[in-house]
Amino acid sequence: MSDLEKQRGMRSARIGRIFRTASYWLVSLTWGGVMTWLGAFIALVMLLSGHAPKKLGPNVYFEAGLGWGGMEYGAFFFVAKDAREDTRLHEAGHGIQNLVLGPLMPFLVCIPSALRYWMRNCKTLAGKRVFSGAVCLILALLGAAGMIAAAILGLSGGVWALFGVGLFFAAYAAALGVWMLAFEITKYRHGAYVPYDGIWFEASATRLGERYYG
Repeated sequence: MSDLEKQRGMRSARIGRIFRTASYWLVSLTWGGVMTWLGAFIALVMLLSGHAPKKLGPNVYFEAGLGWGGMEYGAFFFVAKDAREDTRLHEAGHGIQNLVLGPLMPFLVCIPSALRYWMRNCKTLAGKRVFSGAVCLILALLGAAGMIAAAILGLSGGVWALFGVGLFFAAYAAALGVWMLAFEITKYRHGAYVPYDGIWFEASATRLGERYYG
């Protein structure tokens, strides 16, 4: 291969990377904007507090604290300073999920993932049930409060939107509670070990991160 062909190949690869990065951010800021714009706000706070941004693929991430793992917000993610490479890849994989799921990402992945993460830290089966039930009950009460407020205001005009949001959160909390109490927590009976990737959204994030960035 001649030097000219090598230069053309390098230029083509560079243009391809630029195009992929631009496309990733365009989709992340539009269809996946719910999580990415929230991540941008957190990133701004991190910048103002002196944390330097880093890159993994097209993703921007920050390191802070020790021993807590990581969390993903669209094209941004945040990990502990002592996080392993597989943790960074996992969080970047969630960013790809955000491209696909868009506004559904918080409800299908982020909230269930956070609830499951903290549930796993409860030492006993009873503790897992109490914690999960309490979180779902709080969400249901917030939804019910929105519905009651809409009913008091008379369900006229834009108040219907408030009723709809309240109804959604009440139904979502009920579905979340059924999943956690009837299916997820039962896996931990008799002290059984359940791997972190023992559910589709975590396993998928790991596979995607390793495939595209590993």
